[in-house]
Amino acid sequence: MSEPSRSLPVELDALLAERAVERALLRYARGIDRMDRDLAASAFHPDARITLGGTTADRDTMLDTVFALVARRTMTMHYLTNILVELDPADPDRARAETYGIALQRSTSEPPRGNIISGFRYVDLVTRRAGEWRVQERRTVSEWQRVDDLAGQWPIPEAALRGARDASDPISSPWPPGGPAAEAGPDPVGEPGRPRE
Repeated sequence: MSEPSRSLPVELDALLAERAVERALLRYARGIDRMDRDLAASAFHPDARITLGGTTADRDTMLDTVFALVARRTMTMHYLTNILVELDPADPDRARAETYGIALQRSTSEPPRGNIISGFRYVDLVTRRAGEWRVQERRTVSEWQRVDDLAGQWPIPEAALRGARDASDPISSPWPPGGPAAEAGPDPVGEPGRPRE
């Protein structure tokens, strides 16, 4: 039997940091898809800078733009796939994250150009302030785009449980069902069972 690693606390801190960064990235995706601006904003520090589509702006200005765009859609779904978090060895409160993603956007008002599937990457500088990891600087890299022709879409059966872009979505249901968080409502940052503060 080998001795336990003496660097375990450092390794554990690194794993916790990586997970906290991933959770911030996932809060943004859920916030966009559920049209929850506060949740999307919680992925970023208030003074964050975001580059998207050739424009760089502060967090709130960019979220104004993004939410105006997605409001024209009937559905968006952001898949964040490969997430590589690299902690800065010289600064325990800095990291770089590269995230591959695919976004689906559907619209009934402007077909077929409103039905877009795109591949992208987020290249983020992420920092920890007061113990919380959030994006400080984001560069969105476009990789590919295509139009999803309406003729190729299959209708969802009427009886199927459907997603919604507001608090009526199934993810907003109390968790655990009937538990103490049921009275407090869903946690806005996506941590089930934790009452709002």
